Amino acid sequence: MDIISIFTFFGFTPQNLTPLVVIGVLVIFVVYKYIAPIKESLQEIREKFFVFESRVSDLWKDKLAPSGSPRQLNERGREILEQSGIKEIIEIKEEKIIELIKAKNPKTAFDAEKILLDIIAELPNHCPEIMDSLKNGAFRVGADIPALLFVAGIDLRDKIFPSLGFKIEDIDRKEMAGNV
Repeated sequence: MDIISIFTFFGFTPQNLTPLVVIGVLVIFVVYKYIAPIKESLQEIREKFFVFESRVSDLWKDKLAPSGSPRQLNERGREILEQSGIKEIIEIKEEKIIELIKAKNPKTAFDAEKILLDIIAELPNHCPEIMDSLKNGAFRVGADIPALLFVAGIDLRDKIFPSLGFKIEDIDRKEMAGNV
C-alpha cells in the first residue's frame, strides 16, 4: 500500500490534496515568521530577568550585610549568625569549605569571596545531612536558608581570608563592578 492509496482511501485525491499542501506550507511560513520575533523577545526578557534577579538578590543581602567594601554583617545578620546555629554548622564544615575554595584557585580577594559565598550557598547540596539543622535554625530566627548561608559566608570569609592569602581590605567593589 503506497501513500496515494492511503490518501485516496480517506477521500483525498492528488487534485484536492495540492491546495491543502500549499495552505499547509503557507501556514508554516506565517507561523515561523511570527514565532521568530517572539523567540527573540523571550530571549531579551530572559536576559533582563537575570539582571533583575541579581538586583533582587542584592536587596535582600543588604538587609543582612549592607553593601560596602567589604560587606559586614549588621545587627540582623549577627542575630541570625548567633541564634540560628549556622555558625556551628559552618565550623564543622570549615576544612572542607577551605579545601573547595583552594581547589578553585582564586586569583583575587573578590574571586575568593565570590567562590566562598557560592560554595556556602551550595553547601546543602554537598552536605545534605545539614538540611534539618538549617531548617530548624531558619525557623528559630524567622529567616530562610539562603539568609543563613549568606551570613555564614560573610562570617567565614572574615575568619579564613588570611589562610587563603588575602586580606578582607583587598576586596575592591570597583573590581566587582568590572565583573558584573
